[in-house]
Amino acid sequence: MSYLTQLKTFVEVYRSGNITRAASRLHMSQPAVTSHIQAMESIVGKELFIRKARGVEPTPIADDLALQVSSHIDILEQKVASIRSRASTDHGTLHLAGPAEYLSSVAGPTLANLLQADRVNLVVHTGNKTDIYGLLKNDVAELAITGSEPESTMYEYQKLDKERLILVMNRVQGKLIGEREVTASLLNTHKVVAYDEQLPLIRRYFADVFNAKCDSPVAAICPDIRAIASIVTSGVGYSVLPDYLCKQGIRQGELIQLGKPGPENDLYLVWKKGALSNPRVDFAKDVITAFTNLNYLAEYPS
Repeated sequence: MSYLTQLKTFVEVYRSGNITRAASRLHMSQPAVTSHIQAMESIVGKELFIRKARGVEPTPIADDLALQVSSHIDILEQKVASIRSRASTDHGTLHLAGPAEYLSSVAGPTLANLLQADRVNLVVHTGNKTDIYGLLKNDVAELAITGSEPESTMYEYQKLDKERLILVMNRVQGKLIGEREVTASLLNTHKVVAYDEQLPLIRRYFADVFNAKCDSPVAAICPDIRAIASIVTSGVGYSVLPDYLCKQGIRQGELIQLGKPGPENDLYLVWKKGALSNPRVDFAKDVITAFTNLNYLAEYPS
């Protein structure tokens, strides 16, 4: 017969010096605690506690027994608590938000490693900056990869990677430009394919490289940056893309890189304050941040 339960009760009574207090901490009735102590006294053949008006006083036998078993009982309790915690929070479904283009083109090894640990299932949500922070704010996503540093103090973050902006043109028009100096004025005579009407990546490239405004006629607006690369490759105008979406096309001659490489954007892993208290989220964050700079350390187009 195992006496682990009675030993746990004995240790709690020994430490609290009071049966009523021990019963409260163990969520047991006083008669049940008394029964456990009596059982232990029967096992050791000696009295363990002397009943007093305001509690109990341990005997020398109780002192010796407590010295022998209390640390072992504590270790067993910690092990059980750890297993219980992992069973309820370490395993399960993790919701990750991020830009579709980065997740599909760069983050594959990161996500594969997270899944190979066989501790979480993954649900991926994609969208733009507004979508991603909305998913975090509304507790739909627990972690997010984003190209914008959090502005609200409700979030914590860690730098994850970098992307460089590259000006690319379809190969027909790109080859016609040849060795000519690429300027804002020259580009403004060609059509542009953009992410939205505000021309976010294009506007930043023009400002940083040319210190000028983009006035090119807009050929198409496409809210999926991956499709922009396809449209330009197919022979329509130019655009500004993250390096990981155009480096292969440049190497294969399907896209022509014009001008010098543009500015870099930092990419961040973001979570709500307090989210890492969940072991599942903390584990996922550690795995993802172990794969920092996957794109930045790759070879840029030249």
